[in-house]
Amino acid sequence: MKNGINLLAFSIAVVCLLSAPNVWTIDQYYYGSVDGTTGATLRDGLHEITRKGPQDMSYNKLWSAYYITDVYPEDSVGKAGKIWDMYSNVLFTPGNNQCGSYSNVGDCYNREHSLPKSWFNEEKPAYYDLGHIVPTDGKVNGQRNNFAFGECADGTRLSHGDHVGKGKLGASTFPGYTITASVFEPDDEYKGDFARMYMYMRVRYKSMDMTRDHGHWMFNDLDTNYGLTYYAVDLLMKWHRQDPVSVKEILRNNGMDSVQHNRNPFIDYPILAEYLWGTKIGKRFTLASSLPSFDPAFIPGESDGTRTDTIPPVPPKPEAIENTQISTNYEKILRDGRLLIRINGEIYSITGQKIE
Repeated sequence: MKNGINLLAFSIAVVCLLSAPNVWTIDQYYYGSVDGTTGATLRDGLHEITRKGPQDMSYNKLWSAYYITDVYPEDSVGKAGKIWDMYSNVLFTPGNNQCGSYSNVGDCYNREHSLPKSWFNEEKPAYYDLGHIVPTDGKVNGQRNNFAFGECADGTRLSHGDHVGKGKLGASTFPGYTITASVFEPDDEYKGDFARMYMYMRVRYKSMDMTRDHGHWMFNDLDTNYGLTYYAVDLLMKWHRQDPVSVKEILRNNGMDSVQHNRNPFIDYPILAEYLWGTKIGKRFTLASSLPSFDPAFIPGESDGTRTDTIPPVPPKPEAIENTQISTNYEKILRDGRLLIRINGEIYSITGQKIE
């Protein structure tokens, strides 16, 4: 995908907002209840916001939801309308390649609980929440099984002909996890995506037990670290910082909003993670000073929003727009308590809707 995303990531995002709530509802009221809060009050506020969804969903409806949330956009050359699979390079056709049985990478795609369903005993609505369930190659999904996310120096990456898995299964090398125990490591370009999914799930289901099987490595049933283990905090915050929010995630978040009527706050405001698990613990979160999802100050290794110089965009990988940095030619505006963005004289909401 060309760097032309810079000409407006927002114009793409608007397509997915057509059936979303009115832009005034999102901007003026959606996150208003957490403005000025801190600590457990902030976490509880995010819980109340996210628990408004999923609405009108079921496990079977995930198949149709993926047409909206998980396909390449129309200007993805050679990929438009195909399933955007974070576990393989396969371009599945929505509806035509649903699993079923499989033998090899590339046979079909299924519904991957990135937070394995066995960890939370298949409780609903988490069992069909788009916030963590993505379409992935069936064979790689089976390899991942219910192992925890982690990092491994050497691991097994599946392939079949030209079809190659993304992510590998191997012995853990990340501090805090039993060395030599198996973990699944996603590819670098999607680590932040999965980290923010886990953050969403922890605040959305703050009281749910997620510690069965390998889940006890990532989650606790106490309120320590707001439900994350120390291992998970270190791992997820590392991934969150190194792989910042991409256009892909913005599009998926807007699509999720239109389908199940809630959003992932750690995509809209990446800096939120710092207030719960990072450099701003104990500090007061305010909308006016926080980073919108496309703020270029949120860059790998630096997510505290203190940098003010112009950050050159990172060239995207050939895959598509996953690592495309968003436009740097912007100005934040606070108007009547609403955070807006001015780009080339035009005003946009935090979710990409053109205001004027």
